[in-house]
Amino acid sequence: MSIRSRKLEKETNKKMTTPFDKEYVIKPLKMFVIIVPYGQANGIIKVLNELESAMNFITNGEGTYQRESQLSGPKKQIIFTFLRDDKVDEFKEKMAKRFTTSNVAKGIAFSIKLTSVAGVSVYKFLSNARKVEKKGKKDE
Repeated sequence: MSIRSRKLEKETNKKMTTPFDKEYVIKPLKMFVIIVPYGQANGIIKVLNELESAMNFITNGEGTYQRESQLSGPKKQIIFTFLRDDKVDEFKEKMAKRFTTSNVAKGIAFSIKLTSVAGVSVYKFLSNARKVEKKGKKDE
């Protein structure tokens, strides 16, 4: 082994850190899609912020009914968000309460299980890594 390759190996070993999954607890992520009447999204965003959702995306939507019947149908808002698996049950309970309070607060929500993401930095962002626990420590 040449001097250059030994030096390169030492530099490489210095740069290596402990892999994220060895140091932190990896919790599965779910993507939620929530469809609500126009104007109801802000209340749901407040709930998502309480549950430490790192990212929420709201877009306006119209159903196919409007295009096919030439009538103006109700406008909708579609929310896309990502939650850690440990927050899903609490979110479902809060959405069930919200959707049963009145006729105005109706909506539908469904989840999609994420099986992988493109890199540790994406996982850290989507899981709100500031709140991720280290292995060997209990939840705060």
